[in-house]
Amino acid sequence: MANWTDCLNFGISVAKQASEIILSAFQQQKEVKLKSSPADLVTETDQRVEKILISAIRTKYPLHRFIGEESVAAGECLELTDSPTWIIDPIDGTVNFVHRFPFVAISIAFTVNKQMEFGIVYSCVEDKLFYAQRGRGAFLNGERLHASRQEDISRCVVVTEIGAERDDLALSTMTSNIFRLLKLPVHGVRALGTAAVDMCQVATGGADAYYHIGMHCWDIAASAIIVQEAGGVVMDTDGSEFDMMSRRVIAASSAEVARRIAQVIQAFPCRRDDEDPHRSCSSNMADIWQRAMDHAVAIARKAGEVVREALCDDRKVMTKSSSVDLVTQTDQRVEQLIIQSVKEKFPTHRFIGEESVAAGEACDLTDSPTWIIDPIDGTNFVHSFPFVAVSIGFSVNNQTEFGVVYSCLEDKMFTARRGKGAFCNGEPLQVSDQEDIKQSIIATEFGSNRDPEAVDKIFSSLRSILCIPVHGVRSAGTAAINMCLVASGCVEAYYEIGIHVWDVAAGSLIVSEAGGVLMDVEGGEVDLMSRRIVAANSRTIAERIVKEIDSFSPPRDDAPTKH
Repeated sequence: MANWTDCLNFGISVAKQASEIILSAFQQQKEVKLKSSPADLVTETDQRVEKILISAIRTKYPLHRFIGEESVAAGECLELTDSPTWIIDPIDGTVNFVHRFPFVAISIAFTVNKQMEFGIVYSCVEDKLFYAQRGRGAFLNGERLHASRQEDISRCVVVTEIGAERDDLALSTMTSNIFRLLKLPVHGVRALGTAAVDMCQVATGGADAYYHIGMHCWDIAASAIIVQEAGGVVMDTDGSEFDMMSRRVIAASSAEVARRIAQVIQAFPCRRDDEDPHRSCSSNMADIWQRAMDHAVAIARKAGEVVREALCDDRKVMTKSSSVDLVTQTDQRVEQLIIQSVKEKFPTHRFIGEESVAAGEACDLTDSPTWIIDPIDGTNFVHSFPFVAVSIGFSVNNQTEFGVVYSCLEDKMFTARRGKGAFCNGEPLQVSDQEDIKQSIIATEFGSNRDPEAVDKIFSSLRSILCIPVHGVRSAGTAAINMCLVASGCVEAYYEIGIHVWDVAAGSLIVSEAGGVLMDVEGGEVDLMSRRIVAANSRTIAERIVKEIDSFSPPRDDAPTKH
């Protein structure tokens, strides 16, 4: 491993020299300009300090690259490469500087191969020099730093900022997050007006956590490594791995505190630092769940491989709620594969899995990011009948954000993202335009409930629909694929009573994003926990089917477990 100690020492030297300019201007009247908002300020001193820092470093290291706050504001490209790169915030806390509030810092980070090698934060007015080098610890004025290691969120002081964003969504989200933390409760919430110094408080143990959404890489790159080297934890606000370009961060005394904060706070869309600022605003609004969806697609394909391999082996079959409600070791293996993979990437997320619920876990859908998993949708698997699906839905605030259904044997990957359409193997999906129920094919299932009364109602509904008459009734043996057939325009509608939330969470979004309609079997809004659904190409077809269904109400998925 290369030794970057000389670079670190030089960075400390130029930071201290540049701080003299800041301190000499600190008590003076400043000429203030605006950047992105009325609270995003810049002064001549910001620009002057950055030029001095970059000029001094470039003279000594002419091949190194730079990302500077004011340079980027002036139009320079923000690109982090494998080359040695200095990430510079000349005055972190410009609003403080303008108002002579005594927390103003120079922040300098250094990366090689996109990995942080060292960070320097010099709090000028306090004369406090924080620094850290990868693998060598963190220090304040030469004294080693240690995070508090606090694991009880109710005993924490949390630091954050109300940032420069002043739009309604950003403001409401930021204030709501503070309210949520205070309700936990935490000991207190603090804000010093500089992300770099805020995070360093975590490294000193003076605070137990810091979170923010909307800052920039130059605000937090240096302090992130200082927190890590002091024994703290740094992650994304969704609980995943820290990405300095995402403009979201949690820094905490322990993984437990970080995860607890991630469970409570919500994010709002903000463009990544490394996105092209010249694209339209709509394309720049960060899709905060896209990374989760990409992972869902990847793990669904991997699960599909396990399913296909298992079809060549003898399958040990067990029963659950009835003699026809089957489960195999492959179901359990695939669910564990998916959950374990997701936990590693998104450790704070919650899960509802078919086999986990069967084993006694609660089927509880909260506002938290939740993965709703059917590892093998289709008793078909036991018989090698060629419709078997891996179904993954993802819900936040009780709203489905994306759905992935992988028809393993057909190698068809159905996907949908809320507001962005539905696709099969990358091609857009569109429901049928048929409005005449008599010209329609309807899909349904007979389910695993063999109670005579339920069976009578199922066949009563089937008879009524056949007698409309419709062109035909189909049953693929898997709710997820039936719904994808609606989205594909192959059938006009699918209905069923007795399915579960994991059967339809993903498919329901795929239908609606393909232009379809969802409703309850008695009409009205669908409730995925009710175990009843009609998915159709149009409201006309859906309402016609509702008229023919002899409905009943199975126990809800979220009903309290009987002991």
